[in-house]
Amino acid sequence: MRAATVITSLKTHRRDWLRLSGGLLAALHPLLAAAELARPGVHMVLDGIPPFEKTPLAEAHDSATLRFLGWHPQRAEMLVLMRHGASQQLHLVRAPGAAPEPLTSGRDAVTSGAWEPARGDCLVFSRDPGGSEAYRLYRLGVAGQLEGPPVPLTPAGERISEWVWLPQGRGLVCLQERLDKRPPSAEEPIEDRDEGSGGSEANEATPLPVDGAASTPPTPDSGALSRIWWMDPQRPDERQLLAQSARGRYTGLRISQAGSILATLTLDGRSTPVRFASGASATGASTTVAVASARDLAWHRQAVVGEFRHLVRQDLSGGSRRNELTEIGADLEALAEPPPGSDCPLALVYNVDGVSELRLYRDGTSQPPAAVAAGLTPGVIRNPRWHPVLPLLGFDQISADSPGRLFALSLEDGKARPWSSAAGEASALRTQVLRWTSFDGLAISGLHIAPPARFEGPRPVFISLHGGPSSQSRPGYLAGVMRAYVERLGMHLIMPNVRGSDGFGKSFLTLDNGRLREHSVRDVSALLDLIAKLPDMDAGRVVVAGGSYGGYLSLAVATHESARIAGSICRVGIANFVSFLENTESYRRDNRRMEYGDERDPGMRSFLTSISPLTHADAVKKPLMVVHGRNDPRVPFGEAQAMVAAVRAQGTPVWFLSASDEGHSFTKADNRAYLNQASFEFVRRLVTAA
Repeated sequence: MRAATVITSLKTHRRDWLRLSGGLLAALHPLLAAAELARPGVHMVLDGIPPFEKTPLAEAHDSATLRFLGWHPQRAEMLVLMRHGASQQLHLVRAPGAAPEPLTSGRDAVTSGAWEPARGDCLVFSRDPGGSEAYRLYRLGVAGQLEGPPVPLTPAGERISEWVWLPQGRGLVCLQERLDKRPPSAEEPIEDRDEGSGGSEANEATPLPVDGAASTPPTPDSGALSRIWWMDPQRPDERQLLAQSARGRYTGLRISQAGSILATLTLDGRSTPVRFASGASATGASTTVAVASARDLAWHRQAVVGEFRHLVRQDLSGGSRRNELTEIGADLEALAEPPPGSDCPLALVYNVDGVSELRLYRDGTSQPPAAVAAGLTPGVIRNPRWHPVLPLLGFDQISADSPGRLFALSLEDGKARPWSSAAGEASALRTQVLRWTSFDGLAISGLHIAPPARFEGPRPVFISLHGGPSSQSRPGYLAGVMRAYVERLGMHLIMPNVRGSDGFGKSFLTLDNGRLREHSVRDVSALLDLIAKLPDMDAGRVVVAGGSYGGYLSLAVATHESARIAGSICRVGIANFVSFLENTESYRRDNRRMEYGDERDPGMRSFLTSISPLTHADAVKKPLMVVHGRNDPRVPFGEAQAMVAAVRAQGTPVWFLSASDEGHSFTKADNRAYLNQASFEFVRRLVTAA
């Protein structure tokens, strides 16, 4: 009798949801015909999502989001990323307030770019086909002219994860990662160059030594996990292999002040700094990277002393290493080194309770770093870069006023002046810090944005869980669908920083590792306890959502706390830790095993299976929305397919949205627009009374 009652209740609940989600579309057909329906992008696949009316969500802010990349080496001009057409493209800003001029176009987004550092007669940029993260390098321009189509510098099908220019016209170096799966072709394919083949089977890393070029460069090993190449962008066919590793991986590719090539090799769980020579100069002559005898410094961010990342000074010419400014109780999140030969100080960006604080520090002085740009709206500062010849520090900032605004700090007067206008909404939404205590007494916090005062009584709650796991919810600009949840649906928006989040010290960062994974889920359960006690929040109408690792958390909460939520949204989330670790791209698998556990160990494999949301899919009793890009190299598309099938098998309705031209995030304008529309409609139906 009890089983029959449960089945009847489940069927009734499903009928109610289907009625809300379009079960009566036939009766509503005349009304829907007169309304403007939301339309998906041509590469999207809808499964279980009914037609629904389009809701204005103020998507225009995307076109005003500016991301600073760097300066032209000879002129006061900024190279920036900004949406142009369907995706993010390179733009040039010639002066403060000038309209950004597009330099690239296409459906695939540009992800990075930089001018040739000596003359600025060309620039190099990277993009990936279909969100696959198989980044390819291109050159734009020659002899100072930017006209003409981009020239591919690296073969299709490779992944260039990092790249950097060498000084004084010595070309560039790039780090190539081996791919397990061939990425999709670009929308407008360009004829590829042959890479050539090699026959060596190195078992260890084979870098060229810093004190001299090898007489015979290493032969490319087809099984190598990681390679570092040198190239002259004007003659990309002549690229030379500098280093490779068959079992380890290179990361942290960078250039010292004097031009030394630096990287970190991780092999068998141990990380070792390496330094080696370039293969050739831009003139084609074999040479080593010149190292200044008096001063060759490299600066790092590392938590060697204490809980937070601090400044580390490395003297490459003398071999010494020194920890600096360890007394500052905040995380050093970014730094800009002074250009060689300049009088500029180090620019340091600290994460102080989630807000960026910019400070200047001169090497060799006993003075603490001086805070500057105090007049900026509190927010997050990104990518500070000194101009090569002018006393200007460029950066962009996300704040309540703008989703991405350009600034230049003048060293002459210490003032930060905007290079672009604010793009904020007329009504500012105030962000506050919400604090609660988890099951084990650990203090957890999150950001909270309350709905406008016109919404009376207890209001529904939207919990947005960040990815990473080692990321952080920080104050910024609220727009699009997130703003609509607050202003249109009158929802409280809570963005937790559960254990494992960055910015709270290295101990807090490790509190969710391995077998502690579900402790972060219990942090969200403790938040649900708090919501139940707050009179202005409706504990019966809580929606949980997240992307990537946040997608896993949303699924885990849906299995553990189904009775206390109205529904959940999972974007590119992990459903089964074992299949995720076995199928994620190998260039990131070892790193993920350090975080989640090694699935090759029988005991850990059993544990990971036991905590995976897919194992407990039958506990998901509330509507679920799943979003996933089919080219995702991080969390394979199969994770979404398996979870959707398992949840539907036991009668719970699922909206499933995918796209064949997206990867781990939805970057195309038409895809993003429909995703936001569908997310809003899904949430609206969950929290609005029938």
